[in-house]
Amino acid sequence: QYRAPTRQQPNNLQALFRSGKIVISTSLSYPSRHVAKTVAVTGADMCWIDAEHAAWSPTDLVECIQIIVHESGGKMIPVVRVPSKKAFDYMAWCLDAGAGGLILPHLETVEEMKDAVAACYFPPLGNRSFPPFSFIPGVTDTTPANESIFSLANKHISIIPQIESRVGIQNLDEIMKMEEISAFMIGAGDLRLDMGLSLGLTGDEPEFVAAMEKASGVSKERNIPLLGVAVGEEMVKMRIDQGFRILVCCLDLHILAYGM
Repeated sequence: QYRAPTRQQPNNLQALFRSGKIVISTSLSYPSRHVAKTVAVTGADMCWIDAEHAAWSPTDLVECIQIIVHESGGKMIPVVRVPSKKAFDYMAWCLDAGAGGLILPHLETVEEMKDAVAACYFPPLGNRSFPPFSFIPGVTDTTPANESIFSLANKHISIIPQIESRVGIQNLDEIMKMEEISAFMIGAGDLRLDMGLSLGLTGDEPEFVAAMEKASGVSKERNIPLLGVAVGEEMVKMRIDQGFRILVCCLDLHILAYGM
C-alpha cells in the first residue's frame, strides 16, 4: 500500500509514518552490495543506510539504495542518513536513486531545516532539480492521473531532522512547526556527549531525561513519529514506552560481530 507506481520512484514513506504502526527498520552501514541484498529480504519496513559514519562513494550508495528496493520486491524503503546536514549533493543523489527519505544529522535550527527542504523537494515546495537520468520516459515515470513524478515525490519522501545537541533540543518546538516534517530522530549518543555525559543510548541524568521527555511530548502533541535506535528486547520496549514509533532494531555491524 506504500509502493510507488514504479520502483524507480520513492515509496510513500510519509504514508507509512502516518499509519500509526510501529515501523521496524534494519540497517546498512557497510558499503557492500552483498550485505544490501541480504538486508533487503529480512522483511523490515525500512532500511536505515548510514552514510554519516561510513565512507560511502556516491556510486556505492546509489547502487545499494536500488538493491534494497529491487531485492525486497519494492517492500522495503531505503532511508539514508546523509554525511551532513549540508550534504546537498548526496541528498540529490540519494533521492534521484529512489530513497524514500533522508536523515539530517546534527540539525539544530529552523534555517538549516528550511535549506534541506528547499534542496530535497521539487517546486513549488523547493528547488530540487529534475533528474534526467533517473527515468525512462513512458516506462519508469508512469503515475496516476493528475499526478507527476514531481508531485508524487513531494507527497512520498520524508526529510527527517536528527536532533542530537542541547541547541537542537532548545529549538525543537520551532523546528517541529514546519509542515514538511513527517518524522524526527533523536541521536541519544551524541546528545549525551554534548551534555557532557558518558556515551550511551540511555541514562537517568536529569538533563538527559528532560530532553527525552521533551522529544516525546513534542511527538505526541504534533502527532509526528519519533525515530531512534533500539537494540535488544528491553530497549525496544523502553523506546516504545517513551513514545518512539520508528525503531532501528538491528545494526549490521553488531550482527556480523556477535553472530560469529
